[in-house]
Amino acid sequence: MFIKESFENITIQVFENKYKTALHHFKLSERQQIYSSLPKDVLDDALSDKDRIANIALNEDGEVVGFFVLHQYYQHEGYDTPKQVIYVRSLSVNERFQGCGYGTKMMMHLPQYVQKLFPSFNHLYLVVDAENKGAWNVYERAGFMHTATKEEGPIGKERLYYLDLDSKHVSSLKLKPNDNESPFETHHMIDMIKDGSKVGFIAIEQHQQRININSIEVNKGERHNGIAESALRQLPTYIRKKFVGAQFVTITLYGERNELKPLCINSNFVEIESGEDFAVFEKYINY
Repeated sequence: MFIKESFENITIQVFENKYKTALHHFKLSERQQIYSSLPKDVLDDALSDKDRIANIALNEDGEVVGFFVLHQYYQHEGYDTPKQVIYVRSLSVNERFQGCGYGTKMMMHLPQYVQKLFPSFNHLYLVVDAENKGAWNVYERAGFMHTATKEEGPIGKERLYYLDLDSKHVSSLKLKPNDNESPFETHHMIDMIKDGSKVGFIAIEQHQQRININSIEVNKGERHNGIAESALRQLPTYIRKKFVGAQFVTITLYGERNELKPLCINSNFVEIESGEDFAVFEKYINY
């Protein structure tokens, strides 16, 4: 199946033979080649395997800026994932175009693209080297959840990420410090920005290595659009960038707020304590 989708200033599509020369000139630094294969080294295998689809990303000038393979039914060594899955493999941005935001845009719009290409699949996975923090920040920004860590992968410690394609995905949502805030202290307000407009906020408080979520509010008209879940998935990346030394984030639900339990669970928080009228959820952010 041939799919071609345009998002903002980037187009993602199934590979066409006319772009083969461009992929053979695709460059990655030596360090980046530790984390990802060059397109020319995996293209033939992808084209000859009915379960793999090679894909490219083009900028507004039609230049190949990115590449990745979608592999259905793949099982990465050491992980027990369902059979009916898609893995994102060999994802990279051409060295010439790095630093322009293309990698982030590829990942932000990947869920919609995969749903068009594989409409009967709901599970999307990828594996990243644990040292490649820049990559996992991008994946979390795109809504992926860190679900497992393997101490000894092919190139060392690695992390498994997952995205439920049935969940609502808000690709335009961004977390930003509230404009009225002074430089970061103990209490902090985070605005949720969707398409340039504020649609809610998160209030957090730092206690040494712990970040407590005191409140999360979404504008009434946006409450059933996946905003809160997307924000909670992005929160670890935001905290890593803004709060040095923070290791985990916690939210306590009381009484009627226990209706937020599904939101916490869907955002990869784990219940660590509960009582008759409260529940405490926690998520590690730096492991």
